[in-house]
Amino acid sequence: MENSTSPVQDRSRARRAALVQAAVALLAEGGVRAITHRAVASRAGVPLASTTYYFESIQQITEEALRVHVSARISELQVLAVEAASGSGSADEVAEHFVEALLARDSAATIAQFEVYLEAARNPAFRQSVEEALGAFEELAFVTLSALGARRPAQAAAAFVAVINGFALNSLARSRSAEDDREALLDTMRAIFIRHIMEDEELARWHNQLRAPIGDVSATRLGKKGHLNA
Repeated sequence: MENSTSPVQDRSRARRAALVQAAVALLAEGGVRAITHRAVASRAGVPLASTTYYFESIQQITEEALRVHVSARISELQVLAVEAASGSGSADEVAEHFVEALLARDSAATIAQFEVYLEAARNPAFRQSVEEALGAFEELAFVTLSALGARRPAQAAAAFVAVINGFALNSLARSRSAEDDREALLDTMRAIFIRHIMEDEELARWHNQLRAPIGDVSATRLGKKGHLNA
């Protein structure tokens, strides 16, 4: 027997979804403080009483807006995680596909996401929902990087999510060509991935070189160049 829903249930789901989308739009325009019962209901085009019928509080509306956005983003990127697990493409190709998907995301929804992140820094009541959102993105990164052969996927996942968030925030705050953002993000993702597929001995060697005084490192490089040119 096929599952079916009544017209009343369909209208109820549509109204709730409209409230959440209204909250996302208001978050992008004015931050968490722009979220009021009246503002959300007005933007959604529904009666004022609808907000309290579906949500217990302004915080719950705000957290649901974040959850819905994160869930949609995870669903979009999950396809790329499956591609990585299948082994059908190279690590570089997977990275390129991720970057294209990240750069194509809706700016209003991204602003709304960061507004909730910032609110969590000021209001501890929001921290659990933000930690869950970040955890979901890190879990997706963990699965993808593990499939691509990262030796330290948990560390790499945390780094990837932090870097991607930083790039997204920068792109919102300044004018820069999509191609410049694409190349910069790809280069950074490649560097993080290379660091996390290195063998322990090679990684330790690079760490030791980075700890050396700058003058010593420069001299070593000059010496290598001289040797190569001889």
